[in-house]
Parts: sequence; C-alpha cells; structure tokens
Amino acid sequence: MAKKFIKQDANVLLAAYNGRKDEYEALRATGKWSGAILHAGILLELALKLVICKHIGEQKLPVMFQIHDLELLLYCSGLNQNVLNNSALQLNFKIVVSRWSMDLRYQGATATRAEADLVHKALYDSVNGALTFLSQYL
Repeated sequence: MAKKFIKQDANVLLAAYNGRKDEYEALRATGKWSGAILHAGILLELALKLVICKHIGEQKLPVMFQIHDLELLLYCSGLNQNVLNNSALQLNFKIVVSRWSMDLRYQGATATRAEADLVHKALYDSVNGALTFLSQYL
C-alpha cells in the first residue's frame, strides 16, 4: 500500500512554523489574546508535525497526521514518554492542550492577558516549555 503524503515538505512546514511564530508575537504585542492562544496551539501542532517527520524519517508528513489533536501528535512524535517523565514539561503541555482548539477561530476575543501569558510561559519556559523542549528536535 502506497503512503499518502501532504503536498508540503518539512521545509515548507518549518517556514509555516516560523510565519505563525511571527504572527503569534505580533498578536501578543497588540493585545490580541485569543488570537495569540490560537496561534500558540498552531505553533505546537506544527512543531509536533515536524518532529513526527524526523521521527519516522520522511521529508513529507503522511496525510494520516493532518489532524489537530495535540495529544495524539505528541504520542506519534516519539517524545510522549519524555514528556510523561518530566512533570513540569507535562504540565506545560497540558496547559496549552487544555486552552487550545481550532474552535478558537470562531470564538472572538474572549481570552484574557493572564490566560495568554500562562500559555506563553507553558510554551517558552526556559527549562520546561513545550516549544523549548521540542525545538531541540526540529
């Protein structure tokens, strides 16, 4: 059975990741807290998809991973056990997972700065941030 891959290769996914990161930072800078949280989850999703490509040795992401389930993507990345073995890192992943969904696209400006700051810290904590951790595998 032939594998089906998305059109974009890992370089395009990485460029998308960097573009969404710039947008995330711009949204935070202008106080668009809901948009920042939406982009935070997208950043985590793209990072996990890039890690999956490396983990399975493919330049393109298999179509089966065109999902938005962060917990499933983490499991498929091969790094789930690393996260489970570090309670602070596990908590930071849970913070993002519990506050993010693609449904945020439709909810308008409902998030607060405190929520956005919590998610930001969960992503970028210098020791146990979810993206801090994943960046070593990108």
